[in-house]
Amino acid sequence: MKKIVIVLSILFLFSCERFDKKVKHFKSGISGLDRRVTLYTCDGEIIKTWEGNFMIELIGNSASWIDDNNKEVKISGTFIIEEL
Repeated sequence: MKKIVIVLSILFLFSCERFDKKVKHFKSGISGLDRRVTLYTCDGEIIKTWEGNFMIELIGNSASWIDDNNKEVKISGTFIIEEL
């Protein structure tokens, strides 16, 4: 009986969304993810867009990452981070 409970618990763990999210966060921390970051003005116009494979660090209402040119980018304001 214990073996059945353990197997069902493992299957449940691997099928739940929370586990998938933790795996995604782990992968992001190790190698980054393909992302698009768009920074907007207060009027909703696009200021700049960045695309690449990077790990983003969120600190308060700002974000920072190392871009493809090995330069650190720090932004704050209204921005959207999308996974590609």
